Parts: sequence; C-alpha cells; structure tokens
Amino acid sequence: VRYLRTRNDLGIDPAKVGVLGSSAGGHLASWVSNSMPDGEKPAFAILHYGWINIHKSFSSAADVALDNLLGKNFSEQDALDLSTHYMVSRTTSPTMLLLCHDDALVSSIDAAEYYEALVRHGVKATMHIYPFGGHSVKKHTAEYRPAVIEWLKYLKLME
Repeated sequence: VRYLRTRNDLGIDPAKVGVLGSSAGGHLASWVSNSMPDGEKPAFAILHYGWINIHKSFSSAADVALDNLLGKNFSEQDALDLSTHYMVSRTTSPTMLLLCHDDALVSSIDAAEYYEALVRHGVKATMHIYPFGGHSVKKHTAEYRPAVIEWLKYLKLME
C-alpha cells in the first residue's frame, strides 16, 4: 500500500489504493486493513472467502493451513492474536466480504462475525454470501463484479 501510494509515475490516486485477497490472502487483506497505522490503511478491502478466524478450525484442511502458518506447537493466544475480527476498530478500512455458504474451508459464520464487528464499529461494510460455489466465488462472477463496482461507487472511489 505504501509503495503504490509513492509511485506517482503509475498515475494512481494514492487515496484510492485498496487491497483484495482470497482465502489466506483474504486474511492478509483484513490484517492490513486493521493493523496498518491510521492514515496509512487501504482505502478499501475486498475479502473473497477470507480466512478471518484463525482460532477456530473449520475443517481438516484448515487444521493443516493453521499448522503451516503457526507451526504445530502454536498457542491458543497465537491463534487469537491472528484472528482479525478481534482487531476491528472504527479506523478499519471499508470492507466488502464475498463468499459461498457451502465453503468447506472457510465458514460463512466467521465472515458474519467480521461483518458484525465492522458494523458495530461504524465501518462501511457489505457482505454477499452466495448459496453454492465452495471455496471460490468464480461461479458468481456475473453477480459479484457489478456489486464490487457499485460498492466502490458508493465509497466514492469510482465514478
């Protein structure tokens, strides 16, 4: 985010730099939108089936990912510290959550907890849960692309 905001040669409006991430990348995008210093956070975050709640395992595949992220002997506190729904504040970046209800890796309940935290702190947020598609939103491209554009217009980041 900092790098892109300094690249005047790219013609990027520094005030409109945002992040988008899928799965573990969704966790990273939510981490960045919460942990960067105020004034440096992204203008928006889009989380595609983002892994929000590191503390609670949802599947055996998530258990393997958790071991890969934190090591086999991680503490419960380590996992809690990386669960981004506990990090939300009034300065968290406006966030759009996109996911599928039948995702076997990332629970839609975790996304709902993140959304609830965003709303509770007054952060602009929207959430779209599609009924099927698993650990992807590709089957809903025709639906979510216009939704993303409308949301960015709502945030006045697009005309």
